[in-house]
Amino acid sequence: MDLIALLLILAFVLWLQMRILCGFAFKKLEYRCEFSVPEAHEGDTITLVETVYNGKLLPVPWLRVDIHTSRWLEFAGTCSVIAQENRHVTSSFVLRSYQKITRKWKLKCLKRGVFHTENVTLVSGDLLNFSNVSEAMPVNATLIVYPQIIELEELFVPVSLQQGDRVVNRWIIDDPFIVAGVREYAPGDPLSRMHWPASAKSGRLMVRKNEHSSQRNLTVILNMQSQHYELFDTMDKSMAELGIKVAATLFDRALREGNPVRFITNGCTEPDAKQPIVTGEAADRDHIASLFRILAGLRMKNVKDFRNLLEDALPDILNSEAVIITAYLTVEISRLADRMVSEGNDVRIILLDTVYEKGSEPRLADLYILSGRIRQQAAKLA
Repeated sequence: MDLIALLLILAFVLWLQMRILCGFAFKKLEYRCEFSVPEAHEGDTITLVETVYNGKLLPVPWLRVDIHTSRWLEFAGTCSVIAQENRHVTSSFVLRSYQKITRKWKLKCLKRGVFHTENVTLVSGDLLNFSNVSEAMPVNATLIVYPQIIELEELFVPVSLQQGDRVVNRWIIDDPFIVAGVREYAPGDPLSRMHWPASAKSGRLMVRKNEHSSQRNLTVILNMQSQHYELFDTMDKSMAELGIKVAATLFDRALREGNPVRFITNGCTEPDAKQPIVTGEAADRDHIASLFRILAGLRMKNVKDFRNLLEDALPDILNSEAVIITAYLTVEISRLADRMVSEGNDVRIILLDTVYEKGSEPRLADLYILSGRIRQQAAKLA
């Protein structure tokens, strides 16, 4: 009889703690999840910060937080489950009365993109986990990962230099590595161009004089089609990612050199977009940041045939440094590029592949291709 009574008391205690702990688990429980920075670049390591606070006398014996984010954000020092494009990470806490815990996760940004963590799932229960309760908690954490900046001169070379038929005197935009001499410092010259040995010798501030110092605006035209005959979805995603990195590098250089820049692409950032992206022209940091955000959010699809995009954009490209980034080259693309040159523009075509159709080389525009590297090696950057 005593044993039965003891068992009944034990069962009642277990039931009572289950009702209390499950019923009040999330009462006055605060949870926050945020990235240490709102923006980063591919390859950067940042921090995800979790903060949980139990604002009541009743402790929380265990709390599990299920975080759902992108597979392209790699959590260091933890096991995670990857399913398609998503990553599932579990974080566990034990909270005393009125206790606040902050936990920091190191994340490596593996790929560009706009990553949202809208909600996490909180799970708690009684001491013996006979019963548990769950609740979705909004966190609305967003991270924008910009494309990687690459070394263009190491990847691409002019076709004419490979063939040895003519000399190309300058690179895509004003090249700080091609020095034609020195001149006296003028207000507005960046400190990166200071020539200190010449300054010490002459007793005056001297700067490097680059081979090309035009202040023309830069127009970057990106083709999101990886093949000539390709509808909507981009087939060769690694090729498209390399093109996005090239565009990002050009934007970064334009910002450092103070060149006005605009962006044209047949890609889109919204899944239901119908029109290509054509931006305005500016040189300030906010404008360049907006261009980087567009690159981060570009989807692997195109909304307009690239040849038609060039034809529509051609009347608005005047006295410009135009850079065409494309995975393939056709006679029509070269013809339109040559037409831009004949109308007073300087045009460069950056071909993302090592192979192009014979006879499709431009006559007036400069053509750059991968510098003797196997395509698979360049694709490692994408």
